[in-house]
Amino acid sequence: MRLLVNSAQSADVERDNLAYIYAELTIHLAAVAATAEYQEDQKYQELLAREIDFDGGFEDRRPRKVRIRSRDCKSWIKRDNRNFTGVRKRVCELPLPSPMNKPFSLAQYQRHAVHLMSRVLNVRTNASPFTLVLDDLNQRADSFIAEIARRALSRNVNVVFVTFESRPSVAPIRTVQGFGTTGDEIMHDLRKAMSDAKESLVIVDNLYELLNNKGVEMTSLFNLVANKFTSTLVSVYHQDVLDARPESPYAPQPLELVKYMATSIVTCKSFAHCLAAKAAKERSLPEPTWGLLQGAEGVVQCLDANDHRGIVLEAEFRRKSGRPEGETYFLRAPRHSDYHAPIPGIPTGTLKQEFVILLDQVPGYANETVIGLVNAADQDIESTFNLGLTDKQKQAREGVVLPYFDAQKGEGAGEGGRILYDMGSEDDFDEEEDEI
Repeated sequence: MRLLVNSAQSADVERDNLAYIYAELTIHLAAVAATAEYQEDQKYQELLAREIDFDGGFEDRRPRKVRIRSRDCKSWIKRDNRNFTGVRKRVCELPLPSPMNKPFSLAQYQRHAVHLMSRVLNVRTNASPFTLVLDDLNQRADSFIAEIARRALSRNVNVVFVTFESRPSVAPIRTVQGFGTTGDEIMHDLRKAMSDAKESLVIVDNLYELLNNKGVEMTSLFNLVANKFTSTLVSVYHQDVLDARPESPYAPQPLELVKYMATSIVTCKSFAHCLAAKAAKERSLPEPTWGLLQGAEGVVQCLDANDHRGIVLEAEFRRKSGRPEGETYFLRAPRHSDYHAPIPGIPTGTLKQEFVILLDQVPGYANETVIGLVNAADQDIESTFNLGLTDKQKQAREGVVLPYFDAQKGEGAGEGGRILYDMGSEDDFDEEEDEI
């Protein structure tokens, strides 16, 4: 019996010792953690005190003492509203990364700009999930849309055409009829046309009709094409069509909302109009207007609209960070020699060499002959009579002798300039005339 009591007492003592050791260890670990947190907080405060600037230097921005502007506000102004206890911490903001290096030469810049447009035309993956094409009566986007569809078919991409004003396309282009159907039917047919393809290109020839008259939300269309099926959406919006919805001061206009969601914006312009605008700019004249902007009664479209030589594209590409990058391009009409021979099963061949170029590279836009003609036209003053001089008149003008000032010889201070005049035999000069 005594042995059992002794063993029980020893077990209680052992338990008390273990509890004491555990308590001491817990207190020690808490002290270590508090010390580490205090050191980390001190480092953080030092980083806040010395904020890193973009030039790589350090600027002393330690908190200063709050100054009370008037004696009457002592009761409600907080003397110290800064929290340095480490409870609420902000991540230390590192300096922003430097922007992309600028090209070293003009050729490098041109290659980079052409590469951006080439990715959009060739429907590369994740190049531009939503491309918005803006056109009007002066320049339609048909040639641009046809080039995108041709290059997509050459890569065996499923092309789906949502038509409102175009005739149905032939195979292998799939057509979703937009005229005479509802918005839900269009979305259902579009989902069905993309369901059996890994990558698709959806082209809407009239986005205004789809959004305003059919009642399809732009977010629903974008989520269906770009997010669910990981495809590319290319939509055409006519700028000369008036908005049918009443203007609301709280909601953005449909075109502004579409521009905000687009990852690339391409504006189509006539090449002839760009040449006329360049000529007016070189002569410091206001840029001419065309079509409906002329304000002439009955004029809807100019005679030089939709130039057959090519189409001018003002493109704006937006990166994932939101930074825009834009340039002006020229897309000529394609030729058979621009593509390889088609392989079996694919209607068109692949592209041999990219033929979209910058507008400044077009010979008819920036060559020396065109600039010389513009400068020559600038020198001719527009009037009802000729103000120019003949060669004989120019020679007679150069032979006229004018009186001059003899102020460049420096004959002494205060001399000033003197007019030298040689007396002729026909001059009648009386020296005593001033004395009378």
